[in-house]
Amino acid sequence: MNHFNFILKKGLLCLVFILTSSFYFNLEAQENQQFYNYGFESWIHEGTEDVEPAHWHSFMSASGSFNNLMSQQIEPSSAKRPGTQGSRSARIFSKKKVGIVANGNMTTGRINAGSMSPSGSSNYNYTQRNSDYCMPMTVIPDSLTVWVAFRAEESTSYASVMTAIHGDVDLKQLSSGGYDPSNMVCATAKREYARTCTSGNSLVWKRLSIPFTSGSHNNPKYILTTFSTNSVPGGGDKGDEVFVDDIYLIYNPHIEVDYLSQTEFVFSDDASSIDIEIPFNLTGSMSVNNLNKEANQVIAQLSDADGSFDNPTELGRVTTDESGVIHGVIPSYIKDGDAYRVRVVSTNYPMTSEDNGTDISIYGGNGIDTYFLTNINVYPNPADEFVKVTSNNIIREIHIFSIDGRMVYSDSINQNETTIDLSYFNKGTYIVRMILDGEVVVKRIVKI
Repeated sequence: MNHFNFILKKGLLCLVFILTSSFYFNLEAQENQQFYNYGFESWIHEGTEDVEPAHWHSFMSASGSFNNLMSQQIEPSSAKRPGTQGSRSARIFSKKKVGIVANGNMTTGRINAGSMSPSGSSNYNYTQRNSDYCMPMTVIPDSLTVWVAFRAEESTSYASVMTAIHGDVDLKQLSSGGYDPSNMVCATAKREYARTCTSGNSLVWKRLSIPFTSGSHNNPKYILTTFSTNSVPGGGDKGDEVFVDDIYLIYNPHIEVDYLSQTEFVFSDDASSIDIEIPFNLTGSMSVNNLNKEANQVIAQLSDADGSFDNPTELGRVTTDESGVIHGVIPSYIKDGDAYRVRVVSTNYPMTSEDNGTDISIYGGNGIDTYFLTNINVYPNPADEFVKVTSNNIIREIHIFSIDGRMVYSDSINQNETTIDLSYFNKGTYIVRMILDGEVVVKRIVKI
């Protein structure tokens, strides 16, 4: 390729990268940033020796005094990991040159070929800021996951993946396995892995999950990731190959119930259910792209009348990976009570939230008569101007609710009888909730 044309093409690519990268990361939620082209579906310069995955790089775009001796060691492959929605992976492979094995190498940064010795200090991968050879990353994920297939001649060969999230510097990933400057590293993730299949045999894929380990710097700006066909520079054999597919960063998920605007619910006559809205917060990695899982569902559950979730009642569910609201219903067979709680659970990743933290009252369902004691009288019913309440036991409190759950009357009684003025009540059905010593009694009344 003409040297000037190569520089021109790379310059135009840099401009495209800066624009598309900025657009991409603005679209991503700050807490869920991902690699660009993480499925290796997009490639540049296809059909030429300069082919590379978009935003990933190999020897044909290397810098350094020996870059003109580099040859193609990466290509798109139709091999793909099990269950993927994509159609391609990246294949990197080793070559032997003048008796030396040149390991296959793919990076989000740039390769510097500065020495003929594989372990030479002038051979390294590095982030080159403000260019095509960098990938922004301003948060620290919990782990890195990726599918690989490593076909090698020797059982003692180990391929590797190395990642560093770092500050605002052109960080070098050294052939020795360290980083320079090391004090600019925010977090690292590294894994050396044995062959998954022998040379000449069918590919066997493996999903790696690699946790990040914290570094000394706390202001992340970029991520530098490298895949190599051997963890030892110059190690392995000619023809060793690594296939890489669907690399994805994992952020530990969390789920919680948000504030419930209504905690008092009263059934109207003959109602089969009451609507309830349960807002929830969901963060982190759900329905992860490189796992073969069903779409995540968030399910709202109601406890029993004592607040226990040993046998919860489902109120509703929604399919989502994000925070939202479940528009649920409380069924009429729920017993009356004052100590209900609500929680949410997810299916993928499975989690259970804490309950909402506040008691919920539910009254007027089909079980209302089981709470009505014969020694309690509420009369007349229907009533116009007043109702009188009498009991053999001391009545401690009386609360009256409209059918939409609003409390319209509340009083401390501490005696065996009382009269309630209904003259200012609107016509309709109300629920009278009475607290006696050791029990709660509920009764419907009608204001005419």
